[in-house]
Amino acid sequence: MTDIQEWEQQLQQELNEIRRSSQQLAKAVSAVRGHGEMRGVAIEVNADGDITDLQIATGAMRWTNSQLTTAIVACHRKARTEARSKIKRLAAKADPRVRDQLQHLHNGRDRQEANIGPKTEEEIQAADDEYFERMNRGGWK
Repeated sequence: MTDIQEWEQQLQQELNEIRRSSQQLAKAVSAVRGHGEMRGVAIEVNADGDITDLQIATGAMRWTNSQLTTAIVACHRKARTEARSKIKRLAAKADPRVRDQLQHLHNGRDRQEANIGPKTEEEIQAADDEYFERMNRGGWK
């Protein structure tokens, strides 16, 4: 066997290992959920921070709009933070070759988001519409 054939076999083996590791990480991340709860409001989010469950106690429905909004936003923020923490822990345990690429992607996203200013009401509405359309196509869980 020539050196190039051995090198190609080694490369193929490493690619298979990386693929297997990334699939395991993707499966683990897809199972991540974050939870936030306060005073009769409970929110669950998936790894993307999208709300997968929202529960509002009957008593909370008597609150003012401002009180309910504040509670929902705080719960959502807490749930997203918890989900991010779980993802960071999973990534820290991941194959270094996969982890390094995730970090590279994450850094690029951070730079891109830093260049984005506040959204207009129309942009917020369009993002909401896109989210609900995606959930309607993919099915609510």
